[in-house]
Amino acid sequence: MRVLASAPAKIILFGEHSVVYGKPAIAAAIDMRTYVRAEFNKNGRIRIEARDIKTPGLTVSFSEDQIYFETDYGKAAEVLSYVREAINLVMEEADRQKGVTVSITSQIPVGAGLGSSAAVAVATIGAVSKLLGLELSGEEIARLGHRVELLVQGASSGIDPTISAIGGFLHYKRGSFEHLPFMELPIVVGYTGSSGSTKELVAMVRETYEEMPDIIEPILLSMGKVVDKAREILISELDEDIRFRLLGKLMNINHGLLDALGVSTKKLSELVYAAKTAGALGAKITGAGGGGCMYALAPGKQNEVATAIKIAGGVPMITRISREGLRIEEVVK
Repeated sequence: MRVLASAPAKIILFGEHSVVYGKPAIAAAIDMRTYVRAEFNKNGRIRIEARDIKTPGLTVSFSEDQIYFETDYGKAAEVLSYVREAINLVMEEADRQKGVTVSITSQIPVGAGLGSSAAVAVATIGAVSKLLGLELSGEEIARLGHRVELLVQGASSGIDPTISAIGGFLHYKRGSFEHLPFMELPIVVGYTGSSGSTKELVAMVRETYEEMPDIIEPILLSMGKVVDKAREILISELDEDIRFRLLGKLMNINHGLLDALGVSTKKLSELVYAAKTAGALGAKITGAGGGGCMYALAPGKQNEVATAIKIAGGVPMITRISREGLRIEEVVK
């Protein structure tokens, strides 16, 4: 038996950094996916093949306490711990230990702040649970994905695995999730080619907050109000064009507030302004900043905005919101 599952990347639409201070955030699944194929093998080992994860390939076999590296190309190895823990947790849930081979291919750049680790964990959980005959709901898969992140990273809000498992738009506040109504958003993601350290950036904002709480607190409050307004627009029945225009304005405001916190970079700002000059209604950082990605809302202008991002030195990815989270693509008996 062979199972192919996929799970999407994510962007933070609004609310990064302020979410650390108890303010809300809105995340969305985007239509860039990680694919995991799982099948039983006869040697009893867990074998992971990462043939295309936007970094060179890697194949590893596990047997009891030994690890056999067949090829090893640096950054791809980061994926291993997420996949390994995901397989372990599913086998615990199913109360079965079997030899399983999983093969990974991905459209999501590793380390870009688009939730590649959560997507690979969720797709692995989906494929291996189906292989073992375990029927899990989206919420149960999200819970296991959150456990994987806690095991590997030591801390996790659960936003990434939840949005990857369930798809669409999620409103998050203090550990609680609300699924928002779906709407199409024609977006372009721009990747700077480098990534900032989330831990360091959060610590930097914390230091500034402690030095000048009277200045930083109103910025964080404003960011929370941006999220509240965005939620209001997403659940409204306003015309699509009006919703796009208002969301674009909120993106621009949110980017300015993030810039005020010091988490933007010259490259990110160049991509943001290039996108807006090319006709995007709004553009902002997505994620912690210090590198990574920005995104732009560009109805009718995705190609022009993608070209502008490329000219400005970024890697453009034309995409849209993914209505679906985890998807079982194929089951071969």
